[in-house]
Formats: sequence, structure tokens, C-alpha cells
Amino acid sequence: MKHALRVKKYLRYGDDFVIFTNNRDEAVEHRKLMRAFLYDKLSLTLHARNDVIFHCSHGLKFLGCMLHPTHRFLQKRVWSRVLERTTGRNIGSYSGLVHAHCDTEKVKYFHWSTLKFLDERHHHCRRKVLPPCASAVGVFLGGA
Repeated sequence: MKHALRVKKYLRYGDDFVIFTNNRDEAVEHRKLMRAFLYDKLSLTLHARNDVIFHCSHGLKFLGCMLHPTHRFLQKRVWSRVLERTTGRNIGSYSGLVHAHCDTEKVKYFHWSTLKFLDERHHHCRRKVLPPCASAVGVFLGGA
């Protein structure tokens, strides 16, 4: 579709996509061409609830993120799930998500809230390698 419509600014993930244009008239024209392309080539239609034209300054919910022209952040629901579901086994995945889509304060909060997992993970190693008086050093294990 990108090549057929000659769209320069867009986001796509699976069957979800967003097109950015310079003005409303251009957006309306692209919408008309997209509908025709999707129906003629792929036998698909756009869902009326998701077929919306609006100004970018209002922000866009896309794949669990709120996107703005100058910044992006995780939606509250996604942020809550990250904090609830982080374990020692999936900390790397959630850390990448937080670093990619959160501001410095939330990244710091995530780091502090996940220290317990790093401490639990390295607890058995610390006992074997470090003497008991050096156990406070364990907080720094795994950190950068």
C-alpha cells in the first residue's frame, strides 16, 4: 500500500497502520485511495471505529503507546501491566519496552522496582562467591 499511495510518513504493525499527512484534504484523499486499494486488491474493508482523521497534536493511541509529534509514552493500562507482570524471567523484555517508550523518571522507577528480581536472581551466586560482610555489594550486580 505504501508504494501504491506514495505515502512518506506512516506506521504499520501487522494489519494496523497509521498514515501522516500535511493537511486534512490530503488525508481525505489518501483515505479514499486506501479504501479502494484494500477492497480491490485484498478484499478488506476499514473498520469504521478505527477509520478516523484527526490532528496529530491530540495524540494517537497505537499498540499500547500514546504517540505525539514530540514524544511518546506507554498508556496507563500498559504501564500498570508492566509493573504487575515483571518477573526475573521477563525483566529484559519489559526493560526494553520501558526504555523505548518512557521518560527518565519512569525508567528510574522501573529500575528501582525491579531490583528485587535482580537481587533474588543473584542471591545464590552472592552466597558462594562473596564473603558475608560484602553482601551489600549485591545491589550493584547486574546493573550498568
